[in-house]
Amino acid sequence: MITAVIRASRDVEALAATLSVLIPAVAGGVVGHAVVIDEADDAAVARLADETGASYVRAKNGEAWSRGVAEARGDWVILLEAGEMPDQQWTPNVERHLMTAAATPALMPLRGVAAALCEWGAISLRSRAVRAGLLAPKAQILSGRLARAPRRLAVRRRRAPV
Repeated sequence: MITAVIRASRDVEALAATLSVLIPAVAGGVVGHAVVIDEADDAAVARLADETGASYVRAKNGEAWSRGVAEARGDWVILLEAGEMPDQQWTPNVERHLMTAAATPALMPLRGVAAALCEWGAISLRSRAVRAGLLAPKAQILSGRLARAPRRLAVRRRRAPV
């Protein structure tokens, strides 16, 4: 089971867009839980997390990913920023990755030339930093550094036009 960990950015509409894309993955049994991380203590973000059944975590700068991942119920997590939406066929790609490369983290790159080049560079340099778009075992993310550089998934994520 995968837990989606979403870092909110004071934009409730962007958060709602990300959560709405996860609904089919929940229905399909791929995502079992969501955690919303709020660094701004926004009541609207807390309310949306509650209404969607996601856990709500208040975090300070620098500890957001680790606080959210610590609340994850699944052994694997996918990290997303509010407003990011995986492509429509992302769940079969993620399932295939988990079946064929069980211990290897993966990265779902952003659409767009600049973002894709930045993430491609990070993978090429074998960066093991924790970042949005990452699909990895919970224990590796909690350690603060991945055991190995992530593989690039065939699907992408995009920013919602909010």
